[in-house]
Amino acid sequence: MAASNTAAFDRIALWHAEHLNFVTLLDLFEAELDRFSRGKAPDYELMLDIMFYMTHYPDVLHHPKEDLAFARIASRHPAVRSLVDGLGREHAVLKREGDALVIALDDIVNGAITSRHHVEAPGRTYISTFRRHIDAEEAHILPLAAGLLDRDDWAAIDGALQKLDDPLFGKPRDERYAALRRRIARNSRAAADPG
Repeated sequence: MAASNTAAFDRIALWHAEHLNFVTLLDLFEAELDRFSRGKAPDYELMLDIMFYMTHYPDVLHHPKEDLAFARIASRHPAVRSLVDGLGREHAVLKREGDALVIALDDIVNGAITSRHHVEAPGRTYISTFRRHIDAEEAHILPLAAGLLDRDDWAAIDGALQKLDDPLFGKPRDERYAALRRRIARNSRAAADPG
């Protein structure tokens, strides 16, 4: 495989891996929301950690990087312009909804009394929007990116943004997410050994 193709493959693999990480977090968040329907209190601190991460990694690096890739893809394949424009608008919606959830969850963790609908309905909307968004990118954008973007494109995209290591799934790891990492590991072990 040519070096240029290898670089593009590595970027697409990373893009896909990050999506899988985000889905893991959306699943955890949804499981906490489901506790409401069972009459149990969710782990609000865990939910806050999830949403803090979602607003401080995907919203700060992953989505801006995607926006730059979208622009390059659309310039070479104009038929997807409306799709990438819509996905870019969804990035702004996810940022706004995520920030609102962080504020609501932070208030609860710090003792505010509020109805569960203050978190549950917006949380479910955020989850469904994010999942649809990932599905569209996986089905339509990643295959185009693999075929249209080369090493120079990825270097330009990377150079346009400040480098930020993934504080939850990457290295070095931010201690803020220690409890969340333990929960992910527990869930992974339970899924691997359902008996």
